[in-house]
Amino acid sequence: MEFTSQLTAASRSRELRSTPHRYDLIATDFFLINLSFLLASLITYGMLDYSSAMTGRNLALIVFVNIAWGWLCVYFNAYRWYERVRMEQQLSKVFKILIFLLAFTSLFYYNVLGEAPHTPFILLAHGLALILISTGRVFHRVREESPFEKFRYVVVGGKAENLQQLFKAFDYCFPGSAELVGRFGNTPHANVTNIGNYADLKDYLSSQPNIDKLIFFYSDLTLDEEREIMRICETQFIDVEVAPRETTLFPRTYKSQQLGDLSMLTLKEEPLTALRNKVLKRTFDLVVSTFVILFIFPILMPIVAIAIYREDPGPIFFRQERTGYLNKVFKMWKFRSMRLNDRADDKQATRGDDRITKVGAFLRKTSLDEFPQFINVFLGDMSVVGPRPHMIKHTEEYSRLIDKFMIRHKVKPGVTGLAQINGYRGPTDEVWKMEKRVEYDVWYLENWSILMDIRCVVMTVYNAIKGEENAL
Repeated sequence: MEFTSQLTAASRSRELRSTPHRYDLIATDFFLINLSFLLASLITYGMLDYSSAMTGRNLALIVFVNIAWGWLCVYFNAYRWYERVRMEQQLSKVFKILIFLLAFTSLFYYNVLGEAPHTPFILLAHGLALILISTGRVFHRVREESPFEKFRYVVVGGKAENLQQLFKAFDYCFPGSAELVGRFGNTPHANVTNIGNYADLKDYLSSQPNIDKLIFFYSDLTLDEEREIMRICETQFIDVEVAPRETTLFPRTYKSQQLGDLSMLTLKEEPLTALRNKVLKRTFDLVVSTFVILFIFPILMPIVAIAIYREDPGPIFFRQERTGYLNKVFKMWKFRSMRLNDRADDKQATRGDDRITKVGAFLRKTSLDEFPQFINVFLGDMSVVGPRPHMIKHTEEYSRLIDKFMIRHKVKPGVTGLAQINGYRGPTDEVWKMEKRVEYDVWYLENWSILMDIRCVVMTVYNAIKGEENAL
């Protein structure tokens, strides 16, 4: 009791971190949500129908939209305070909040205002809100010159595999904001500062260290000792989190589900197993492939065809059997970039390959040779974004060398992919290169989102314009 009192008194002198809520971002979002409804009213009705009278239905709508937006932002935890949350996550959350706001606003019209919502106005208002708020989020991120406030944390226990998973998770969710102070454990690990043994943890905390989180994996401490450490942390306003060590049991990603007061871990279902996500991705594929086939292909096709034929008379297109969704074989289309040869089905292109024509080298460098694959996308054999399809021979070889290689066939192969925009493009003349591709491909199917597909398309276009060193 005396120790606790002393610690409580001492902790008052410890400099605690204030909660840096994103007040500027909160204010900007509220301004933009109101501006969206105002602009929608001007465009739809040609007057300030939304705000011309601050009484009656207009005032009720204004108040409701602001309250609903604020409540949804709190419910979805839209303003994470000490983490530098990735932009994809922010925009995905904004989209989700606006979908719910659309539903709630429609219900408000029916049940409170007693009328059906004017569809053009209500859709335009939420569409503008999505554009303006997303733009505002991106603008905030670009203009921030100073780094986000970091949080410092200490790890207790854990194997090397556990620590790697923790570091990857923090790097993904809070890039640049999580600073590891060190680890307590009886067995040191390479590349991790070991502060001391388990027995040293209590004295370390009593010294009022400048840390914000303590993360437990497991330890040799008794239950009473662990509870005492949690009490010390609580007194010093140090967050305590428990990371399950059993995560290393799972061959792929897992999820936590709550059963009463007990948290259970189970294998995570890939996003594309859900019907709504399958429909969303297929719709995206059809829209993009239709646009390319109708508006880009008719312009590109004659130019490329003449160039290919003039240098090396023969077929304009190259079709090859590749392994695709669920390991099914399909014929993939490309513009022909090589001279006719007998090794096309078993030998990859290499740097300085004499089979590649001059026109073909340009097509490969700019990725223009891939454009006919949008026909495969339209027909349903491929997707715009996904793991790149490999020749049958390579699938047979790498499936024996790399454990997770076949998992990538759980989604349709793509014209471009996450591995390609991260630099793993071109020949896989070494096994480690294919292992990195597979790592990105598996991560893609486990974490898919429509925003990720859009980002991959944008980065592919950017890389094609800039030119890629690995493109052959």
